[in-house]
Amino acid sequence: MGPGGKVSTIQVTEEKEKEVMTLDDDETFERFYKPVSPGALGSTVVMDFEEDFSIIDPDTPKLASDVARHKRAVRPSRNTRASRNPLRALAAREDLRQTYTEQRLNVASLETKRIQMERMAKHSKQNLADVALAGLASKENFRKVNLRSVKSTEVVTNNSTLPFKKLMLIHIKGRRHVQVRLVEPTARSLNSGDVFLLISPKHCFLWIGEFANVIEKAKGSEMAQYVQAKRDLGCKAPQVTVLEEGINTDSRTSKEFWNLLGGKSDYPGAGEPEEDELYESGILEATGVYRLQEGKLLPHEEAWASIPSVTMLNSKEVLVFDFGGEVYVWTGKDVPLGDRKVAIQLTKQLWGGAYDYSTCSFNPLDPSLANKDMPLEGEGRPSWCLLGRLSEHNETALFREKFLDWSERKPITLENLVEEAKAKMPVHVTTSLDSDLQPCDVTSLLQGGGNPVRTVLEGVDVQRGHGLVKSEDGRQAELATVGVDAWHIREFDDFEIPAESVGQLHEGDTYVIRWKYSVTNVVGKRGAPGELSSSGAGRERTACFFWQGRRSSVSGRGTSALMTVELGNHRGAQVLVAQGKEPPCFLQLFQGGLTIHRGCRDDSDNNTGAWRLFCVRGEVPVEASLVEVECHCGSLRSRASLVLLGTRAGLLYLWHGAKSHPTARQVAKRAVERLTQTCPPEFGLDKNSSVKVQEVEEGEESKEFWKAIGQQERKAYDCMLQDPGKYNFTPRLFRLSASAGVFQGEEQLSPARVSGAVMAMPFLQDYLYTVPQPALFLLDNRLEVYLWQGPQPEEEECTGSARIRWDAERKCAMETTLRYCREKNSKRPPQAYLILAGAEPLTFTNIFPYWQRDPSVKVQDEGVRNKVTLVQDALSRLCKRQYSIEELTSKPLPEGVDPLRLETYLSDEDFQRLLEVTREEFHALPNWKQLNLKKSKGLF
Repeated sequence: MGPGGKVSTIQVTEEKEKEVMTLDDDETFERFYKPVSPGALGSTVVMDFEEDFSIIDPDTPKLASDVARHKRAVRPSRNTRASRNPLRALAAREDLRQTYTEQRLNVASLETKRIQMERMAKHSKQNLADVALAGLASKENFRKVNLRSVKSTEVVTNNSTLPFKKLMLIHIKGRRHVQVRLVEPTARSLNSGDVFLLISPKHCFLWIGEFANVIEKAKGSEMAQYVQAKRDLGCKAPQVTVLEEGINTDSRTSKEFWNLLGGKSDYPGAGEPEEDELYESGILEATGVYRLQEGKLLPHEEAWASIPSVTMLNSKEVLVFDFGGEVYVWTGKDVPLGDRKVAIQLTKQLWGGAYDYSTCSFNPLDPSLANKDMPLEGEGRPSWCLLGRLSEHNETALFREKFLDWSERKPITLENLVEEAKAKMPVHVTTSLDSDLQPCDVTSLLQGGGNPVRTVLEGVDVQRGHGLVKSEDGRQAELATVGVDAWHIREFDDFEIPAESVGQLHEGDTYVIRWKYSVTNVVGKRGAPGELSSSGAGRERTACFFWQGRRSSVSGRGTSALMTVELGNHRGAQVLVAQGKEPPCFLQLFQGGLTIHRGCRDDSDNNTGAWRLFCVRGEVPVEASLVEVECHCGSLRSRASLVLLGTRAGLLYLWHGAKSHPTARQVAKRAVERLTQTCPPEFGLDKNSSVKVQEVEEGEESKEFWKAIGQQERKAYDCMLQDPGKYNFTPRLFRLSASAGVFQGEEQLSPARVSGAVMAMPFLQDYLYTVPQPALFLLDNRLEVYLWQGPQPEEEECTGSARIRWDAERKCAMETTLRYCREKNSKRPPQAYLILAGAEPLTFTNIFPYWQRDPSVKVQDEGVRNKVTLVQDALSRLCKRQYSIEELTSKPLPEGVDPLRLETYLSDEDFQRLLEVTREEFHALPNWKQLNLKKSKGLF
């Protein structure tokens, strides 16, 4: 029934029963056949009409020959005797109906109404559509209509085709092309040799097996960060919780992990080293790909039982991927709606049909053979399996990882900040959530400080890589280095680095460093309290570090990761190390001789012996390292020590800043000592080279020093020669975010921190720029507090809801910063400054050991580049509630203004003068009239 009770569908209006018109047989034959006299047939034998073939005598002689007998022999036998005369048999039947029912439909009346409505719409001044006219003419009583209730919190139902489920356990296993597959979300699906990702709407757990290889760890970490940051697979977790087997899998944070898996239970250990490669090839045998052609799903022969390629995805095709525990319907953007529906129906039949994996090397529904009740053959998939529908350009991370050559997610680096800043910001369900954000608890921020450094290798916390540690059984043990080897990894090959060059790394390359060490249990000497003796030499162990330069290529990283796995076939630990985040056990391998050069190793042969400048990093002398920076006056730091080396001149300047800490000076001396002893060829030195070392204090530099480094310019860096303050403190850095719906702060800790020690520059610029932008960071520099604001999208590229959310977070961050200053010192709070990305002053950049300007990061307000903005002033502007008509009708809008409610910022006089109505009259109007009025006045 249509609106107002009118009929809008084709219906039967009348039915009549009529008889079938029949004719007499004789009359029918007479009309059809022309009468012929018997004489006209000549000598032709004429048979009587009343007779038939039955008059033939059965005893009449028949033609008998070999051919005839053969025909009778091959003639099929009949179970029933055929009728002698089919026409008479048909006439003798009594079960045939002699009547039929005639139905009349309302097609004519419906067509007449349609023509009338077209005429009405054609002559209507408002040019309303047919549906609108039908709605206006409707007299339907909607009180009697029951609407189906849909809960917004319900993400997935049993009959849903969303490409994710409420609870998913993802198995990450392999070496060359890591396989990412969905498995049963139970504890028995885990094992000690692989990585697993447990995803729910509120949690994202990364479970790392004790013997997982470095490639699996890297893939798991990358995927977990992507899913959490992009809110993929229905996950809205505020952070990724990492659980490492043998370290924190029994901690309080792991309780929810085991609860989601249905409770903690036994699971298998790690398999043989070659198991990963066998799994990669074996699991592909169960992969099936289908094409939709002419309403049928036909196997895609080229893609069957192999790793899918993106080249097979066509915008005009529908493909069905069957990975065992996951079945996807992928539709191109140009596929008609009818084909999409047919594909879904056929895929559901495939999903509910029979499966047979008896001929495959691995059962994709139970690859680890943990569930004895999972058969190789069966009907229908288990409830935890996934049937998902995907459209082109909207694929999930779980689906993308199945492909061999899917375009890699671009890493967040300084070069692509603009693109990251323009990325779509996460949107809340309602904007009221943003207005309800509250500043975080500053007391907990001030009380933090971080735990001591922990690096667990094969169940042993190696701490800083030497000295006394605790073995697997909890007893004291002595850790000692046996040997260190290094390989330089290029795109297609690798070579072992000679001993004199071990520790000479380049930021454009990747390296594999193998550490051989021993852990020997020690016991106390009888009669000599406090003295320890060895209980016997411990077994030799191995750890392979996979070091990535900040500017290394993707192919080099993959090659080095693969080599790391191959070197770790003996079950040695494998650790991924990014430049700037080296753990203490890695730094101490080189005993103060680690140097990170600019560029690539292949370019080091072009070293002309020119002056080069290095920043000294490290908190302990044996962990000292040199990082090459630009050779000019702006790279100097008053709280650090730097090395200026000229191999051609045979001279080395060890420069100490005026506020450098004594510990930092000792670290710098150790680095210079190692450099002059080993004379690495990467510096342009050899064993016969002689380098003269001169220590220089800030303010006492010679003319030769300034000539070597360039023009003397104290204003190029934050010179503290005239500063009377004592800089015996460690800066602290906090990231402020409301990604979880609650505004909170998280302290960023240095991976090489020393408890209780003074660390002048524990952070790098990458800490700020390698997170999704725009970001907010609070930097406590004791004497002042900075609120750093990351790059944000341009005005025309930022949606209204995104801007409202960003302004709400900025407001919370500013309030948190001011509360932090008051809580830190209630009598004399430190001054708080607002810092914009791309416009950082020297007082801010000199807190970091080195800083690189990026021209791609543009400041929206060029007027703030050379000005200092107080957080209090910025907060006042952000909280301003009244503006003039000119300010609200010009672009860009003032900070903190809601672009959807501009009228609320007008005074009563300006409101009535511009809109020509009072506020009460305006709010009494329907919403659509309010919107049209604001548009006409330029307030939208």
